[in-house]
Amino acid sequence: MRKTLELGALLLTALVVTVFAQQGADLILHNGKILTVDEKFTIAQAVAVRGDRIIAVGSNEDVLKLAGPNTQKFDLKGKTVTPGQVHTHTHIHSRAESSYGGELGPEKLELFPINFRQVKTKDDVVAQIKNIMDAFQFAPGRWIYFSVSNMSTESLMLLWEGLTRWDLDKATPNNPIIISLGVPANSGYMTNSKGIEILWQKYGDFIERYGRYWVDAEGKPDGHLEPPAGRLAYPLVGGPKPEVLADIYVKGLEEHVSEGITTLSTRLPDYAIEVYKKLDRDGRMPVRFAYGIQEAFDTPDPSRLAKIKIGEGTKNVWVISVSSGMVDGATFGFCTDLKRNDKAVHDPRAFAVLGWDAENPMAEYYPRGWCHLDIEFRGGPRGKGAPIKGNYFNDWFKLVADHGLRSANTHVQGDASHRMFLTMLERIDAAKPGSVKGWGMDHCQMISPQDIPRAARLGIQFSCSARVDNAGQVAQIFGESVAHTYISPLKSLANAAISFGLEGEGSYRYEAIEDMITRKDASGKVWGPQERLDRATALRVSTIGGARYVLREKEIGSIEVGKLADLAILSADYMTIPEDDISEIYALATIMGGKFTYLHPDFANEYNFKPAGVLTMTHKEVLARRKPSQGGSGRS
Repeated sequence: MRKTLELGALLLTALVVTVFAQQGADLILHNGKILTVDEKFTIAQAVAVRGDRIIAVGSNEDVLKLAGPNTQKFDLKGKTVTPGQVHTHTHIHSRAESSYGGELGPEKLELFPINFRQVKTKDDVVAQIKNIMDAFQFAPGRWIYFSVSNMSTESLMLLWEGLTRWDLDKATPNNPIIISLGVPANSGYMTNSKGIEILWQKYGDFIERYGRYWVDAEGKPDGHLEPPAGRLAYPLVGGPKPEVLADIYVKGLEEHVSEGITTLSTRLPDYAIEVYKKLDRDGRMPVRFAYGIQEAFDTPDPSRLAKIKIGEGTKNVWVISVSSGMVDGATFGFCTDLKRNDKAVHDPRAFAVLGWDAENPMAEYYPRGWCHLDIEFRGGPRGKGAPIKGNYFNDWFKLVADHGLRSANTHVQGDASHRMFLTMLERIDAAKPGSVKGWGMDHCQMISPQDIPRAARLGIQFSCSARVDNAGQVAQIFGESVAHTYISPLKSLANAAISFGLEGEGSYRYEAIEDMITRKDASGKVWGPQERLDRATALRVSTIGGARYVLREKEIGSIEVGKLADLAILSADYMTIPEDDISEIYALATIMGGKFTYLHPDFANEYNFKPAGVLTMTHKEVLARRKPSQGGSGRS
């Protein structure tokens, strides 16, 4: 029976190729080194495309037979071609707003910055807010979002220990507001009395049960909000309209296109989802975008979950998850149960790996880091949180499974976070077997070796960073053994047959790939040599591994007949260039769905190929277009 099916598949492929041969290919790349990343990691000479699909992969002789009078042909002269890269975790929407928002200004961005370089006291903060309120004359009742910039330890603690909602009320009597606490936006906000009034009126029972909010000596909310209470305001504030953000979002996407990336993934607030959908409708998406819906968590309404269909969308923009955003403080305060080296505790660098230094009083609030999954945890000796009666994170993830949905695009960064998250998923899986298979966890930082087989048994996927730059700090705090085994244990994940894709927020794409292979920090020291990946496996992770994470492995991630023609032509031979030079590779051209979306000037000049409307500049020149806003720490 199996041989019959295989013969049938071969005949069908032959028929497809014959039909396309009669019609002629639109594009042929030949005389190259085509790294197909198929099951056998086949290396071919040529690839042919018709429409947005690959119609042939093979020898020059066979593929060139598909050329017609109008076929566009490129003699690659030995150049390497890979599948388009899939980047599985990037804060692209907020970075686009901060990198290009200077073109718009705060009113159009609906994000109003407070410059803490000019702040000495809480009255200085209130004065800046009042100046903004007076300048823009906001309609009463409108939510206003204030961001912060130029933070120091002193000004950070001013937000945490000085300001209260009653101070904010002096400048904002008629408008509910939120102000970033100088940490990742999903981790902490302040609001004023108007905001407290609206949130408690709309979600009072929820907040009293699940928290988290800070109280004063009399037990009254003082305006500081942590998840999940702080997340409730985010949907109420909203964001700019799609037509306002469209152009700057395209520029943000083009940064990745110039790296040879053809698919991105992250979790998004509702307003950002609408921007990418608009770009798709307008034919302006230079990459594909797979997103998680974060406001499904931010809005505690089970009826919303019932309306979501994972996989729904177009070829260019589709939903792959509902996301809680994070279950710990991520880089800023990941949750850990590891014992610290006593000598390191007093080192000023000791808390850097947790997002703050030892001189920062915030370390006293959260000595374990930010542990959202632990409802008993209310901070350290300086904690001011009200008691929590229930755990919304646990209840929400169970609800996701009950609706047959997928959770992914979620920060899970500390060892304790992985342990608690997997324990929660095991309970869900025991009640409803198979319901968490394929769920995703992002970052792959600080994973206990004991938790890898647990993740494998559940069928969990990962989105992994390969950076080991913080390994020296981890070694100082927790010991060399932890630094060599807990950070990005990629080979251990692969050995456990766990599927994972490559992220690399803040890294150039080929720097991230080099990190998987060499595991060297900036000084050249190798951390966790047993976790190094070979070149073929690293390329699989960054292409087909990512395609699995975004639920499109049958459409993208490898160069095979019938798949979408997402390709990247490289400046060097990935398979033979010295390992330490992989980071120097750059994309000569990026192709999405058979159409060029990016050209490096070297390629354009070599082939005298300069089509109108195709981004043609170096990656460095693309980044140089940034016109930063003054928004500082804002949406994320």
